[in-house]
Amino acid sequence: MGSLNYSTAIYDKNLESSITIIGSKGSVKVGGQYMNEVEYCHIKDYEMPVLKASNPPNDYGPYKGSAANHHYIIENVVETLRNKKIATTNALEGLKVVDMIERIYALREEKHVSKNHR
Repeated sequence: MGSLNYSTAIYDKNLESSITIIGSKGSVKVGGQYMNEVEYCHIKDYEMPVLKASNPPNDYGPYKGSAANHHYIIENVVETLRNKKIATTNALEGLKVVDMIERIYALREEKHVSKNHR
């Protein structure tokens, strides 16, 4: 079971991004303005390591975006094509993300249509 809340209407900058996972043996929350901080980690038999500081946010002029990490993905693709590494994310995983986004948009449209036909 899960819950997803999002907005594209925040004025001027990211307000906050986060993901919280709650399980029977622990919980973790990754958040912060750029989803770049482990804000909570309490998992049975696990000690949270000290993490390196995250990369600075992408700078789009008047807008600052998520932490600049795309170069890691591009580097992995190049190294995989050169047969030096294995792809960290395969096409099936990418399709799952696209499917999730399409379902979100479909539900949004469904609610928008039903709200306007009352």
